[in-house]
Amino acid sequence: MSMVQSTVGMAASTFGTEVPVHDTPLATTRRSSRARLARRAIVRSLSVLICAVSLLTMTAGGTLAAPESTAAESSATYQDGTGSYIADYALQFLGYSYVYGGNTPSGFDCSGFTQYVVQNTLGIDIGHGTAGQLSAGTWVNWGEWQAGDLVYFAGTYRAGISHTGIYIGDGQIVHAANESTGVIVSDLYSNYYSSHYYGAIRVA
Repeated sequence: MSMVQSTVGMAASTFGTEVPVHDTPLATTRRSSRARLARRAIVRSLSVLICAVSLLTMTAGGTLAAPESTAAESSATYQDGTGSYIADYALQFLGYSYVYGGNTPSGFDCSGFTQYVVQNTLGIDIGHGTAGQLSAGTWVNWGEWQAGDLVYFAGTYRAGISHTGIYIGDGQIVHAANESTGVIVSDLYSNYYSSHYYGAIRVA
């Protein structure tokens, strides 16, 4: 049994299962609502657990190593709504084309998109390339994101850090995904993105 399967199994046994109870329609409706909320909480908890196990596995195997932890982690913060400005600026490009190697509105790839947005909002050139961009900001811990943070993923289509997007709030990122979709919004807590999550930085 893999570490992920074991983790999921422990989470399932911890949360338990719903037990049917015959009751009035009102009570049934309330119970159904509570059950939906509980399921959502379980899904988010499992996403976090899977992400943690995935990162531990990759790091132990020598394929990835997160930046060293420092006291400055997550201490940087955007001033005067700058983070929201970055997110709003990025969102205007929804639907724009994906072009490998692109870093202009004529076509973006993932790191070209983050490079362009940061350059045109903060006036900082963070470079074009997912791995290289990680040194351009302060490390942000899982779940401590602010709008405007840059989020990175590993093993999406190749080994190592391979994809990036911009956090816009409410657990979502805007990113140049691929040639089929172009620039879209995705759920950071989805099974796919949480399992490939590598880390995030704040350029401030």
